[in-house]
Amino acid sequence: MSNKEAIAALAAAQKEMETPHKDATNPHYGNKYASLKSCIKAIKPALNDNDFALVQSAGRDDLGDFVETIFEHTSGGKFQSKFYLSPDKKGMQGMGSAATYAKRYGLLGLAGIEPDEDTDDDASAAKNDEKKAAAKRAAAKKAKEDAAKAEAEHDAAVREEQNSAPTTPEQLKEMMENKIKAATETWQLKKITETHGKDFNTIKQHSENMSKELSAYYRTRWDQLNTGER
Repeated sequence: MSNKEAIAALAAAQKEMETPHKDATNPHYGNKYASLKSCIKAIKPALNDNDFALVQSAGRDDLGDFVETIFEHTSGGKFQSKFYLSPDKKGMQGMGSAATYAKRYGLLGLAGIEPDEDTDDDASAAKNDEKKAAAKRAAAKKAKEDAAKAEAEHDAAVREEQNSAPTTPEQLKEMMENKIKAATETWQLKKITETHGKDFNTIKQHSENMSKELSAYYRTRWDQLNTGER
């Protein structure tokens, strides 16, 4: 039996076939793809108009469970393919999902229609996973860099504040008072007078009253430390 008539009919049908509409969304990855219903709607009318019957049935052989897709022409010629199942989940739900996938790709493959990237929900899911993972890694890296930069800027500001020398007698007096207040031993007070003798003279030259206040505060703190106050 010659298959030329069936081949010619299939060629004519392929010219009439439409690109399946992406009518479904993968719930896990959010990508759009063409469902089995959309694929049948885009392909079956062209097959029927050119005297083909579409048959898709399940079976099992030595290699495992499969879905067989057949384009059978009224002349007796036919085209067929098997798509073996590899369920992601156990049970009938997993088998049903795998069978639907096999029917869709068996139909597209036998019709000679290459699905768009987004049509392949499983293939694009893997790509989407990688894109999301890469974006997550990039975001984590940027967050870490931003945190490190903010910490460095904070440390620099603290160091600048700590290292900035007072420029007025008032600032000198405030600085010395803070150091006197922070001293917890008499030797620490002595160290202040040794280290900041020049600063004290600057305060005294600017204001006698200010220097007296600072001296009185120093003596008070000295007495407190000698009597046991810390």
